[in-house]
Amino acid sequence: MADTDVTVAGGGIGGLALGIALRRAGIPVTVVERTAALRDAGAGLVLYPNALHALAEIDTSLAAAVRAAGHVPAAEEVRPIVDTGGAVVATDRVGELAARFGAPQVSLLRTALQSLLLRYAADAGVRLRRGIGVTGCADLGDEVAVALSDGGSTTATALIGADGLHSVVRRHLLGTEPPRYCGYTTLRGRSPAPPEFPHGFIVTADGLGLFAAPVGPGQLYWTAKVAAPAGVWPAKDPKEALADLLGLLAGWHPALVDVVRRTDPDAPAVVTDINDREPVADWSRGRVSLLGDAAHPMSPGAGQGAGMALEDAAVLGGMLARTEDVPEALRRYAGQRAPRTALVVNQSRHRDHVVRGERGEFSTHDQELTDLFGWRAEFGLPAE
Repeated sequence: MADTDVTVAGGGIGGLALGIALRRAGIPVTVVERTAALRDAGAGLVLYPNALHALAEIDTSLAAAVRAAGHVPAAEEVRPIVDTGGAVVATDRVGELAARFGAPQVSLLRTALQSLLLRYAADAGVRLRRGIGVTGCADLGDEVAVALSDGGSTTATALIGADGLHSVVRRHLLGTEPPRYCGYTTLRGRSPAPPEFPHGFIVTADGLGLFAAPVGPGQLYWTAKVAAPAGVWPAKDPKEALADLLGLLAGWHPALVDVVRRTDPDAPAVVTDINDREPVADWSRGRVSLLGDAAHPMSPGAGQGAGMALEDAAVLGGMLARTEDVPEALRRYAGQRAPRTALVVNQSRHRDHVVRGERGEFSTHDQELTDLFGWRAEFGLPAE
């Protein structure tokens, strides 16, 4: 496919990565993003080896820049799995992943990743329209008509919905079925790393979990999972939510509590109810398709939301670059990605220990990790 226009709805991680992949192949692309500006917040994420391989498929220098922007574990580094009293009960050998899967994990702030993607997208020639959303579309056979929130419209050779959990493009393709609430809320922030846990930690109690990982020298990002009815925690002011979380952590080891207590006030806690959807076998119709959370939203249980979006972008970018038949490329993309992402949605649910009141453990030596972290670039499927 060459000299054709693609419109991407959504300028998040997946949408920008796809834009870069398409421009590297010489394909003109416009990314339409409804938010007016990037907002700094406490949210971080971990990119696992499969995500790093996907980034390298898109742009090797981008993959290197992402490594440099975050924390790459040393070969001997471990993340302790502790009880609420701070006693180590197991270890997550994060430093071994690079040798096993050919790329490391990288933990970094979401804003750092987003900023890099924006810079590389601009350098690659991606056209970015901010403050405008996609409100509808019509597949006309040889092109797609796209309606925009400013009252305007555009046409494109393909429309890719990377517009998140409540995707407008998904509604056009798959209807209005609501997402599934996973039974818990996340609160996320960043704070100084305590000397007791410089590389972060994992702890799961009944209905409550806390995870922390380094995002730079002396700094952690943290995520708390709280089992609760939908809507309860997002209704709170962020400061109130943080205070209530500290109340739930009463009696935990002081170093664990301090990670939450010392949250950066300039990056207030982000509070989000967690939802996913039942996997679908096909999310492409004609010249319209989906990517990332619009196609396969998942809980953070396996830490693969961003990774799956990056894999989608690498695979779809490659397919569109290799053919003039856009509908066939989109059909093949969804057919190849759907089994992989369904597996990860289900593994993410399996790892949602807080919902079941379990004390979760995390091993770097089981088949699940091979399924999650393996990567075959030509298919976007787990390594054999």
